[in-house]
This record gives sequence, structure tokens and C-alpha cells, in this order.
Amino acid sequence: MDLAAGLEQVEDDLQELSLERTITKGLKTQEEIDRLTVDEKLGDLERAVYLLSSGQEVQRISVVNSLPQLIQDNAPEAMRRVVPKVREMLHVAGPDVQLAATISFLSILEREVIPISTYSSTFLQTIIMSLEVKDPVVSNAWLDTLLSVCGCLPKDVIKREILGIAVAKGQLSQSVQSRLASCKILGRVATKFEPYIIKKEILPLVTALCQDIDYEVRGCMCRQLDSVARALGLENTKSAILPELVELANDEECFVRHAALDAVVNLLNLLDDDTCTQTIVPLVCKFCERSMEADDTTLPHVAEQIGRLCHGLSVNVDEQQRAWLLEFYTQLCIQGRMRDAQSPPPPPRTPSSICDEDRCADCRRNAAYNFPAMVLFAEPKNFKLELYNCFVSLVEDPHYIVRRTIACGFHEVAKLLGSHVQLIQQELVTLLNDNYVQVLEGIVPHLPETLESLVKGVGGGLSEARTMLYSTNRHQISNHADLVQALLTCEYLVAACSQWRPHLTMMQRLACIVRVFTSDQIYSKFVPVLFQRLTLSRVLPVKQAAGRTLCVIIRHNRRQEHRQELICRLIEALCHSNKYQLRMLFVDVCCDVMELFSRRFFKEYFFEFVLNLAHDPVANVRLKLCSLLPRLKTQIKLPGDRQLLQQLEHCVRRLLSHERDRDVAAAIRKSVFELDKIQVAMETLTQRMFMEEDLMDQKKEEEEKMLLELEEREKKEHEQTKGRSTEKGKGKGSKGQGRRGVHNRGHRTSSVSKTNSSEMPSASPKLSKHSLHSGSSENMTSPGLTRIVSPHRIVQDKKNRKYSLGSKEDRLKRTSSNSPVAGVSTSHSKKSSLKKSSHSLTNLAANSSGHGSPKGGSTPTHTRKKSSQAR
Repeated sequence: MDLAAGLEQVEDDLQELSLERTITKGLKTQEEIDRLTVDEKLGDLERAVYLLSSGQEVQRISVVNSLPQLIQDNAPEAMRRVVPKVREMLHVAGPDVQLAATISFLSILEREVIPISTYSSTFLQTIIMSLEVKDPVVSNAWLDTLLSVCGCLPKDVIKREILGIAVAKGQLSQSVQSRLASCKILGRVATKFEPYIIKKEILPLVTALCQDIDYEVRGCMCRQLDSVARALGLENTKSAILPELVELANDEECFVRHAALDAVVNLLNLLDDDTCTQTIVPLVCKFCERSMEADDTTLPHVAEQIGRLCHGLSVNVDEQQRAWLLEFYTQLCIQGRMRDAQSPPPPPRTPSSICDEDRCADCRRNAAYNFPAMVLFAEPKNFKLELYNCFVSLVEDPHYIVRRTIACGFHEVAKLLGSHVQLIQQELVTLLNDNYVQVLEGIVPHLPETLESLVKGVGGGLSEARTMLYSTNRHQISNHADLVQALLTCEYLVAACSQWRPHLTMMQRLACIVRVFTSDQIYSKFVPVLFQRLTLSRVLPVKQAAGRTLCVIIRHNRRQEHRQELICRLIEALCHSNKYQLRMLFVDVCCDVMELFSRRFFKEYFFEFVLNLAHDPVANVRLKLCSLLPRLKTQIKLPGDRQLLQQLEHCVRRLLSHERDRDVAAAIRKSVFELDKIQVAMETLTQRMFMEEDLMDQKKEEEEKMLLELEEREKKEHEQTKGRSTEKGKGKGSKGQGRRGVHNRGHRTSSVSKTNSSEMPSASPKLSKHSLHSGSSENMTSPGLTRIVSPHRIVQDKKNRKYSLGSKEDRLKRTSSNSPVAGVSTSHSKKSSLKKSSHSLTNLAANSSGHGSPKGGSTPTHTRKKSSQAR
């Protein structure tokens, strides 16, 4: 059997090979090539005339497409020699040439390359004559061109050249296609004339077309009543248009009724209140009743327009009519579901039942689309009583397309409800737990707006500073555990689907959780998931989005031990990873940190780590670092960051002199020239030279200080409250111990002193298990930006899983021993001048442009001796 299958596979391969050989038969012969060849010495106009006379169809299409440019370059000659050939050729041209001509003729008018009179006598006449083409596709294309041309032509030209043709085509003796064209032309040109001209020359024909024997003509004219009514005015509309509209709304064809309903919706802002109250509202109610009884597509169309109808008539209906419309909308939301609940066993599916199910699902989908408009109609205060059950029904609908539609508008409903938004929190959880990715794609993009509306509805709004800085909110969302679990479930579902873009959107939108949940909730629930996606996801944009979201969480986290542990975990998971892809991702995370945090924060925690990537054994990592070096220089401000500038210079020098990879060497030379153009900021000149950037950086720094001050204040309040409760407990216990000895009293005094000492704020906050160990007081910076140590390398204790940073002495030793430049000590580099760095780097880049890095042993002997003495 295997041999037979193998022989069949070989035969199939041979057949495919024989088919590939037949492709060469489709090549052009020498005779055909000669026929398509044109003399290169011919000018543009001569070539166009030659191709129009004896060229192939593809060559004629090329000439027609280039006609606007030919006329613009040389209008008199082109109009005299080329345009007559084009008009003559169009009589016998094929559909492709005709379609190309429709686009070119409209482009000529829009460019205004010739006068209107010339265009009317040439191109407009060709357009009108081409309306009689038998091909319906080509005829409709010329009709669309004529309708577009009418918008650019003056009133007198339209009245002289087009209006008469529209009236002639609208006669009952003409074909249906001609009468349809007349309807469209009349609707297009009606806005160009005064009311008395319309009433005299156009309105009789409009009335006749509204009563045409063909339903397509009646429906087409009904769709043009909006423009005709606006040109006539209110009074003429009430006397002439409304009677026809009421009659069309009762037409036996659903196509005409659909058009009549659309016309009513479009005319609502034109009609006055009396007309709407006395005519339109009864007409709409009667139309809705009949659509519920009709077994056609009228009901889904009513569901599509119900939002605009109710919103436009909200000021014209009384309480009884309002209640009736809301009840009708309720029936739309459950259309097809009530019958399923009442009938026990479903009958066998037939084509008619399938069409009925699709019709009901389409009706519910349109009702879900209009739900925000119905919230406005019913008013948010009445939501629970009148619309909540409908909302629950749509959220739990068995058809996923209905749930997706209500999910897409969920954020709009949440905004409209305001303080009543808590009513739909459980429905948000239901949608987030949906098993269909299509539903999640509807709810996830607007997740920040939805959650922010929930928070504002609970707390009455957050202050700007609190919303911007802090992730805790005293007015917490009720049942936040369900919402947290629903968000995690949603993230898992979109991560498990075959498409990565929904997961990317989810990672980006998760940054909004800092305004909704507390720091502890985010740290315990969301951070592990984000780190998992950061390190294990296969899609780079998802990793980058997860890294940026983690940076946002660090930015808004109120616990210092959490912040420092997250920084350590970021550096350990990316910068010190065994995978070069994660080390490259660390560069992207550093870009996010520079964007979100202040310069001082980046320099304290990330600057030295990202520079260490210059020693990376993988060339791609070093290549990625080269693009970041100019941005690193913008973070430096002298004289405080003198040592960081020296480290940056040493890193660049080492890459220039020791880099052997061709791409990295070219990238570092390019970065050197960019570095030379960047002027290092000075503290005395910052106010004048970098005003905008410094103001933004100062604002970020003040926010970080405020975050730390708030944390210290909360700790003091907590310790004081704990101390008071301890003292009260001891005071109650001392009532029964009045006869104790002196030794016990002394012991009690010492315990009180310990309690008092615990109430004093500590110099450095206590760190959690995965936090950074504190160093000496020399490493402390300003009170607002309190940092534990100057980071140089993270030491991971695998036994107890603690992350810590080396001390300052260890850092100096490593800096001197692992100097970026071979054989140059830290003490020697401090003595070098900063001003000559630009010229030396440029010269070194120029010298190393064509050579590789020198091999070991290039450092002078006396330099090595000084380096050893410095150690």
C-alpha cells in the first residue's frame, strides 16, 4: 500500500511539472512584441494620438489614465488633438476603457485645468451620452460620474444641460433603468435651485415617481425625498412631501417601506414639533406595530433605526408613548428567544426556520447597537427599572454576534449611567469571561474607559493628582475580586487564541488597572502574569507591551518595596537573562523607563545596567544598544553626572576600538556622530536651553517625591495607630498588677520605651523578601527620591530567592576591575578632560571605519602599572 501511494505521489508530481512547462506557451511572440512597440522619439501628444488610433486596449487605457496630466501640461494641443480621439474611441471601446474614462473625466473637472464652458461642451456631453450604454456596470459608473460632476458645476449649466435630461428620463414611457437614473439626478440637483423652481419643474415629476408602478423606482425616489424637502423648505414639505411619505410608509413592498423609514429619520431635524407630534409619532408607532406582525426584513430594519427615532422624537412623545416605545424595544431585545423558551423541544431545522433565526438574531444585534441611544431616551435614572433586563438579555444572548455588538458599546453605556454604573458591573464580568474571542475583541479596546467610568461612578470622580499618581482609591469597586479574576480570564483567553493582535491590545489596555485596583492587588494578581508574558510570549510586540505595562505599574505603585523588587525582577529577567532576545528587550524597556520616569530615576536604577550590555557576547544585543546611546547622553546633567558621562564615553571607546562585527561597528560610528551633536545639559544653563524638557522632567520628579512622601505619611499613621492600640491594651492589663515588684515595673518601663521607639519613623523603609538591601547613608539622595543603593549588579541568592544590589565599595571595585576600556582605571579616567571626548571619539570612529578591532596587548605598560596601583 505504501509503494502504491508513493507511485501515485510521483505521478502527481510529474503532472504538476508538465503543467509548469506549459507556462512558456503564454509568452508573447515576436510579432506581438513588434505590434506593441512604439517609437521612443515620439512626444507625449504624438504617442497618445498614435496609441488611440492603432494601439491595443491596454495602451488605450494607459492614454485615458494619463489624459488629465496631458491636458494640464498642454491644454490647447491636447484638447485639439487628443480629446476628439478619446471621444471617438469611447463609442466602440470596451468596459475597461469606459471605466478608466469615468475616472479621468471627473479628475479633469476637479483639477480645473480647463474652463467650465469648455468642459460642458466636450466632456459633459460625452458623459450624458454614455448613460445609454447597455452594460449596467458601465452605465452605473457613468451615472456616478455625472452625479459627482453635478456638485462642481454651476447652477446655470446644470439647468441648461442636465435638468432637461433628468425630466425626460423620468417619464413613464422610459425604461426602469432610465427612471432610476432620473430619481438620482433629481435628488442630486434639487439643492442647486430655489424653492419656486423646484416646485414648478421638479416637484410634479417627484410626485409621479413616488407613485410609479415599479417598486424599485418608488423606493429610489423615496430615498431622495430628504434632499428635495430640504430644498423646498418646511411649509412646502408639509404640504407636498409628507403625504407622499405617509403613503410610501404603508407600501406593500418592504423595500419601499425601508426607504420611507430612512426618509422619516433623516427629516426629523427639519420638521417642527407640531408636525412631529401630530404626524410622525403616530406614523412611527403604527409602522412599528405592523413590522412586528410582518414576516419579512422590516423588523430588523426598524431595530436598526430605533435609536435615532427615539432620540429624535424624545421631546415630542408623552409618557404613554415613551412607555410604549420602551416596551417595543424590549420586544426587539428578546425577539426569537421567548419563543425558544416556551417551546420545549425544538423542531427540525428547515431553510425557513434558519432564515427566521437569522432574522431574529439580526434584530437583536441591531437592538444591541442602539442600546446607548435608548439609555439616553429612557434617562439613566430609569435604567434599572426599564432597560436593565434588556441589557442582561443582550449580554447573555446565545448568538455571539449580539454579545459582540453590546460589548463594543459597553463603554458608552457605562459613561451614560454615571453614578448608576455599578448596576452593570456583573455584566462586565460576564463579557470578560466570554469564550468567544470576537466578543473579547469588542470589550478589550475600550477597557480603560469602562473601568474608569466604574471608578468615577463609585467615588464621584478622582482628583487629577490622585488619578495620575496613585493606584489606590478609597471608593473601591465592589466585588473587585470577581472583576480581577475576569480580567485575568480574559487575558488568558486572548493569549490562547491563534491571533496575537487581540493579546497585544489586552497587554496595552492592562495599564489602566493602576487607576482601579490597589497596589497589593496589582502586585499579587497581575504582575506574575505580566512577567510570564514578558519572558515566555513568542510575539515581540506582546513582550514590548507587557514591559511597558510593568513600567506603568512601577510608576504608580505606592509601596517602595514593591517598586524596588519589580525593578530587580525586570533587570534579572531581561538584562541578566540567558536568552539574547530578552537582553535586547531590556533596551526597549529602558526606552519606556526614560519616557515614563524622571532622569534621576533612570540614572539611579537602569543607566549602568544598560551600559553593561556593551560587553554582551551576542552582536545583535550590542547593535540594539548602539541605537540607545544618544538617548543615554540626553539623560546626563553636569556636573552631578560626571561619572556617568565618563562611563558612557568609556563604553563608546571600547565599542569603537574592540568591536569586530561589521554591522555593530557601523552602528557605533553612526551613534558617535549623533552623540557629538548632542550638547550635555548643565545645571546652570538648563533653565534657558532645555526649558520644555526640564519642566516635564521636573514634573515627573515631583510626582515621584509626592508618591514617597505619601507612603511615609501612611506608614507613620499606621504605626501611630498601632502604638495607641498597644498602649490601651497595656493600660487595661496594668489595673490588676498594682502589687508587682520593682523589677516588674522596670521591665514594663523598658517595654514602653521600645513601643515609643517603634513609633518613630525609620530612616529607611522595611523591605520585603524580594526587595533591595539598604546600604550606607552615603548612597542616599534627595528625600523625595530615596534609593537604597547605587545599583551595579544584582546578586541573586538561589537558596532564599532574595534579590539585592551590591554595596558602593563593591561597585567601585567592579568599576575599576571591569573598566569599559582595557587597562584604564577609574581613577585615571576621572583625571581625563570631558571636553576633548567629542573630538577623540570622532577621530577614533574615522580611524576605525575600515579596520577591525585591535588584538590584545595594545595598552601601554605605564598605563597598566597605574591601573594596578589604583586597584
